[in-house]
Amino acid sequence: MATLAELARRHSILDEERIAHLQGLTGCWGLLADLSFADLVLYAPTADGPGAPMVLLGHVRPTTGATLYRADLVGQVYEPERRPTVVEALDSSKIVSGVVPVGADRHINLMAIPVNHRGQAIAVVGRERTRPPDRPRSELERTYLAIFDRFALMLEQGEFPYPDEDRFRHRTPRVGDGLLLVDRAGRIEFASPNAVSLLHRLGWHRGVVGARVEETGLGSTMLRAAFARCSSVIDEMESGNEVAVVSHCYPFLEGGQPSGAAVLLRDVTELRRRDRQLVSKDATIREIHHRVKNNLQTISSLLRLQGRRLGSEEARDALEESVRRIAAIAVVHETLAQGTDGEVAFDEIVRPLVDVVEEGLSSPLRPVEFVVEGDAGVLPARVTTTLAVVVTELLQNAVEHAFHGRRAGRVSVVLGRGSHGLLVEVADDGTGLPEDFTMDDCAGLGLTIVRTFVEGELGGSIDLRPVSGASGTVAEVRVPAEVLVGAWEEAQEPVAG
Repeated sequence: MATLAELARRHSILDEERIAHLQGLTGCWGLLADLSFADLVLYAPTADGPGAPMVLLGHVRPTTGATLYRADLVGQVYEPERRPTVVEALDSSKIVSGVVPVGADRHINLMAIPVNHRGQAIAVVGRERTRPPDRPRSELERTYLAIFDRFALMLEQGEFPYPDEDRFRHRTPRVGDGLLLVDRAGRIEFASPNAVSLLHRLGWHRGVVGARVEETGLGSTMLRAAFARCSSVIDEMESGNEVAVVSHCYPFLEGGQPSGAAVLLRDVTELRRRDRQLVSKDATIREIHHRVKNNLQTISSLLRLQGRRLGSEEARDALEESVRRIAAIAVVHETLAQGTDGEVAFDEIVRPLVDVVEEGLSSPLRPVEFVVEGDAGVLPARVTTTLAVVVTELLQNAVEHAFHGRRAGRVSVVLGRGSHGLLVEVADDGTGLPEDFTMDDCAGLGLTIVRTFVEGELGGSIDLRPVSGASGTVAEVRVPAEVLVGAWEEAQEPVAG
């Protein structure tokens, strides 16, 4: 389904500023639907001048009552004669109410509220519901409807949504969580049952109606800030570790001046408890990575001590290779110990891996220049660990075998990430491959490890080939995109610079 912005650009005459204003409205209009016990729909004209068809840009259903429409209406275009009340509200910039036929024997009550922006009606919010039954309403229903009427007047006057309401779009509570109605002096005129229960949990056991907001334990500066800014303010307070409540204060504005407020309350105690658990688990996981890194470094030190006692040059070289492999894994765990999740920017790993190989194999008598290019994005930890060993082996292989009879050389690591997956190239400017070389003939431990990890664990491919148009060898590793997805399927591609 198309978004509001896409529909507005395609079917309406609204510019980007007005579209953004309507997006701010639809970001918080679930509150209005709950207060009105009705469906809210958003109409916008498709052309300038009277008599233009209206496109429906948005629809929200109430959580406090039944919806009129099971089907999704967004994107439908209405001729003026089907919604004359909406057309009249748009032309007059005033609230208009009426009855609209929607079938052969079915009518709905429609309250058309113009959405004024910079002195002009740019759209209409329609409150649509069946004809209300002739029965006395409860105090809660009467209060909710009265609050809705105040917001409707603010829409008509261009004072709602608030200019910076977009920053709270994904944090707005619904009316059923708890609501307080506050007058301009800060005294509570009405409290819903859920709001009363929340205040009791905060330690307020006296009567709520008539009390001042700051006396109840809610944030003392919240209401003053909302009145001063003429905008919504969100606040959170905790009573020890037992209760956590988020307060969202919506000031009522009349002629630009606050005349009261609606305060929505939401109990987030369980959410905060889970947050604390996640923080504790994150700290534990980071500590585990740190200890694994330390243990790997201890193993490396033991292997170096053992290597010094060996008389065989071949045995010492084998231990040094093992030390470099262990160091590559330690680099990954060190990076994970400093992070807050199970994913790693592979670019942060490559440079330390190069340092490990450079420290072990490069020397003043045979200097090797290392270059790292490209961007691999963020990878899951399981992929990063395996790939770190693969890159270390390829770097080590290039330094050991590419520069026989030469005093210097150059090795480059090129990273590429796209929809196809990940590409890692390790290239040297050395002597190159034998003419009859094939991957099947590789019997060395290093390339055996690389093939096993790339093909077996990463499901990718490895290819060694000569550098095109020059001397040297390129080792090309390809990892498919599906392997690069983390536990929450949020592996990130690099940001274009």
